[in-house]
Amino acid sequence: MPNRKEPNARIRDSGKTVAALKRAAIDQLVSNGFARLSIASLLKKAGVSKGALFHHFDSKDALIAAAFEDVLADFANCLARISHRLRSGEIDQDAFVAETAAAFASDLFIATMELSLGMRVEEFLSEATKDAIVIWRDNLSRFWTDTFDLPGLSPSEQETHWAIASNTLRGYGYTNSFGHQDVATRHMQQGFAQFFLTGAVVKPCATSDVIILQDQPN
Repeated sequence: MPNRKEPNARIRDSGKTVAALKRAAIDQLVSNGFARLSIASLLKKAGVSKGALFHHFDSKDALIAAAFEDVLADFANCLARISHRLRSGEIDQDAFVAETAAAFASDLFIATMELSLGMRVEEFLSEATKDAIVIWRDNLSRFWTDTFDLPGLSPSEQETHWAIASNTLRGYGYTNSFGHQDVATRHMQQGFAQFFLTGAVVKPCATSDVIILQDQPN
């Protein structure tokens, strides 16, 4: 008798294949960049066939768009965990700045940077990821406003303040991709805390935050 898989088993296998393809796309973006990302390298990294790729995705760009959504969600979850650690008293402000800066210098950031370059040349990517980018921008804004209050500043002034903070960290992440220097990182972190966090009040950690974060994978 042929070995026929049960429907649930096929669904699980399908989920594993999709996850492997998206993980491979992210890894290849980080290691090779968007311009050198090829179907052959994706398939080799994922350990799946070309038929499996096109069974789940209409094109390589469709896979990259799906992987991009995962990257943005992972990045948002990473920042949410850092915020929770500060607001719950697990870490102090210095550790918060160090962990946030590290997030913007991580492979997650490099992947977003490479995908941003891809969107400049691939119209499909720009269109396919626009909703995910709107959600990411909202999550990034909420990361700051859920973590800190800036007494004396209006909501619009606070929004501008944190937008500049985010852009500063993006610049640090971009510069760091060319090589890490401990002294430069230390100076950046000290300057960031002084410029952006002086007078900022850490908001208390809500019970709902704890529940949400406990549901996130480690």
